[in-house]
Amino acid sequence: EGIGIATDPLYADFPFFSVHSPFGSYGVFLDNPEFTTFDFKQAGTPAGSYEFAAPAAGLVFYVLAGPTLPDVLRQYTDLTGRMPLPALWSLGYHQCRWGYRTAADFRAVARELRTRAFPADALWFDIDYMDGYRVFTWDKRRFPKPAALLAELKAQGLKGVTIVDPGVKVDEGYSVYQAGHSAGLFVKHPDGREYQGNVWPGRSALPDFHRPEARQWWAGLMRRWLDETGLAGIWNDMNEPAVTDLTGPITEVRHDGGRLAHPEARNTYGLQMARATFDAMQAQAPDSRPFILTRAAYSGAQTVTALWGGDNSPHWEHLSGSLPLLMNLGLSGMPFVGVDIGGFAGDTQAELLARWFQAGAFYPFCRNHAVTGSNGHEPWAFGPEIEAICRRYIELRYQLLPYIYQLFHQAAQTGAPLMRPMAWHYPKDSATFSLSDQFLFGPDLLVAPVMEPGLSARAVYLPRGNWYRWGADGAPPASGPGHVLAEAPLAELPLYVRGGAILPMWPVAQHTGAVAREQLRLHLWPGAGQLDYFEDDGATQAYRRGEYRQTPFRWRSARGLQRLTWGPSTGSYQDARKQWTFVFHELLAAQASLDGRAIRTRREGQARWLSLPDDGGKHTLEIKI
Repeated sequence: EGIGIATDPLYADFPFFSVHSPFGSYGVFLDNPEFTTFDFKQAGTPAGSYEFAAPAAGLVFYVLAGPTLPDVLRQYTDLTGRMPLPALWSLGYHQCRWGYRTAADFRAVARELRTRAFPADALWFDIDYMDGYRVFTWDKRRFPKPAALLAELKAQGLKGVTIVDPGVKVDEGYSVYQAGHSAGLFVKHPDGREYQGNVWPGRSALPDFHRPEARQWWAGLMRRWLDETGLAGIWNDMNEPAVTDLTGPITEVRHDGGRLAHPEARNTYGLQMARATFDAMQAQAPDSRPFILTRAAYSGAQTVTALWGGDNSPHWEHLSGSLPLLMNLGLSGMPFVGVDIGGFAGDTQAELLARWFQAGAFYPFCRNHAVTGSNGHEPWAFGPEIEAICRRYIELRYQLLPYIYQLFHQAAQTGAPLMRPMAWHYPKDSATFSLSDQFLFGPDLLVAPVMEPGLSARAVYLPRGNWYRWGADGAPPASGPGHVLAEAPLAELPLYVRGGAILPMWPVAQHTGAVAREQLRLHLWPGAGQLDYFEDDGATQAYRRGEYRQTPFRWRSARGLQRLTWGPSTGSYQDARKQWTFVFHELLAAQASLDGRAIRTRREGQARWLSLPDDGGKHTLEIKI
């Protein structure tokens, strides 16, 4: 359903739902790409009943028995597939605007990012870069040397991503249309006429992506596009497909060479386009990790693409609505998701932008984007106070990238989302079941954004255990279950770390290519927790060939001490890091021993630090408290 006021229907279709109670969880996946209805509030039926239906000859559906929410997601993604491990750069901050119209505009934005020391890994090219909105073209006047521009941006640590829509301009002098038309690769009316609709380029044809021949043709175009430009990612928009009919209603056209009616094909059209794009990117650079963003999706899209929420607006309701939207997408098998920070369609406001950056720093996909003609949505658009707030939380995201990378590795292995409803980890706590204004970012961080104007505090529900307010070292933890009133002046996001957490962190860097990875710190808080720390080059497929390293860490409370065990490490990867550095929070009056021998720690602020050689072996560290 919609995510707030003035919203259009969303663009993705996942005919899957989960049911959760204190007694367990199960899921139902209706394997039907046609129009489907789900009725969870049917009148005249017993409470808790529901109905689903589709205009199909028969319904094929799977009941996924759980018994936990993680089990349901694992079973669902066993059927539909899991996302591959993404490239590290794609997890950074992305800057975009419909309205960066010239090469000079992009150079100016890059200059602002770097002179303001604002971390970022990508700049995005919306539709203005094209020649008359013809896909696979550049406007030669405004972008005379695109490959040189992209190389210049890359040298500054900024990857280039271009929008590529499915609508192909009907133009006899345009080679892409000529080739597709001559080969009969566009969707057609039942009488064989080529369907044409109105999109950005005007009269346009739509590739028949359900045909293998059309996907191969598109992949060839895409591969040449990547070869010629040096682009790092592709953005598929308008791929529901979004058109205004010119030659007759699109609802009557045929896909897959006439074998599929449009209602049977519409929900999977964007998925097939993403598959063609993914194939092109893998063929063009076989050892890379393709990055694709799509607006339209269907079950299984997580295997080839990330997803964003489409054309949201700069309303507080759209900020608050982003949390249940993205959590539900995660529970639907799509872990790599986000919405446009600041709100896309209209003028944003200073307070809203600051609060949105605080929340958006914890979106799996983190992009600021705005419509042409609107006011500035860039983090510096409202002066130094707002800019400093936005920078602080994007810097925190970059510090947390090792933790975020672990969560993506889990998603690739099990289907688990990054943004998790509280019930994911606290399934028997009924107070978590309807919470949609806060979320768990992995198992160890609780994020509670402020999502109304003028507030300087908010209620936060803490589940069982101890929870430490981020940045408040030395303050006693709050204990759950129960609510606390969290102070939240404009510069502060209520953020809590779970007692027992092990958080890997890097120093701040301007982009992922500049991270001093050898300066990894493992931050630990008293309690019980675990981390299977996964590391690799973050860019290639070498990890599939064994070039990774994984080290198990186990952190436990015992009588009068905390015990940390780690190792042995597996895998062959090794970067410049030669030691483990541990930061033990809230353990000031402590004595430590390593494998039974006393060792010394050093105090820095409200934490104890310890650096030890990383020899890949198994070790036990005990800290008396």
